[in-house]
Amino acid sequence: TNLRRLVLDGNLLNNNGLGENVFINLINLTELSLVRNSLSAPPVNLPGTSLRRLYLQENHMNRVPANAFADLRQLYRLDMSNNNISVLPQGIFDDLDNLTQLFLRNNPWYCGCKMKWVRDWLQSLPSKVNVRGLMCQAPERVRGMTIKDLNTELFDCKDTDVINTIQITTAMSNTLYPAQGQWPYSVTRQPEIKNPEVHKNYRTTATPIRKIITINVKSVTMDTVHISWKVALPMTALRLSWLKMGHSPAFGSITETIVTGDRNEYLLTALEPESPYRICMVPMETSNIYLSDETPVCIET
Repeated sequence: TNLRRLVLDGNLLNNNGLGENVFINLINLTELSLVRNSLSAPPVNLPGTSLRRLYLQENHMNRVPANAFADLRQLYRLDMSNNNISVLPQGIFDDLDNLTQLFLRNNPWYCGCKMKWVRDWLQSLPSKVNVRGLMCQAPERVRGMTIKDLNTELFDCKDTDVINTIQITTAMSNTLYPAQGQWPYSVTRQPEIKNPEVHKNYRTTATPIRKIITINVKSVTMDTVHISWKVALPMTALRLSWLKMGHSPAFGSITETIVTGDRNEYLLTALEPESPYRICMVPMETSNIYLSDETPVCIET
């Protein structure tokens, strides 16, 4: 019972093998690591008196019960990255009074109505809480966006579709439409077009939604694009993300970075030639709090 740190990584442990009470008497345990096992859900009856760090990444978890972390009031670090979790039950983190680090990377998050509460919870967190990895992988209209970025309409809780036509225009006033894929809202589909040409400028314009960011993308070489943007209001920072399309939602290659508010350009390099990408930007306020009424501005190239 005096055990404080227990590492059981890489042992092919599953939930049936662990049983329900294997950890319950470890009242002094402060760290439990079950990385690279075969768990389908977090183990039950975790010791809540002293547990501060819990590592569950690289398992086969596809569900998380609502009471999985009940009474873990000392827990400050939780990592469930690299699993197969798509939704989280509402209130799952309510008992984690000391949580400051939550890592959920590389899970196939489905950002439907059942995940709207996560957006609201994230926006209510104090700045000291660091949450990483809640990137939407489905449905297609929000793929590549961070859950915290989504406005209420994008969760589609009323099963209503908002149709907006988003045009891509070149500097020569030639109008192009995306051949496939989705924007943050449903878009009108048009016949297939050729890939963007090198050295042409592409600009997004969206109506009737008010936007405070205008993005321009210029192809420099086959694997490099230059991104520039204009903002209508001063802001502390912006989140820039880019996603290689053409893969299943669970395996899309998403990269993101934070750029300071005084910048207006960025160079993306080492892109895969002739592959379509979705590039998105969203404004941020002080302390990395997202503007609640802003939808990310995206472009596909």
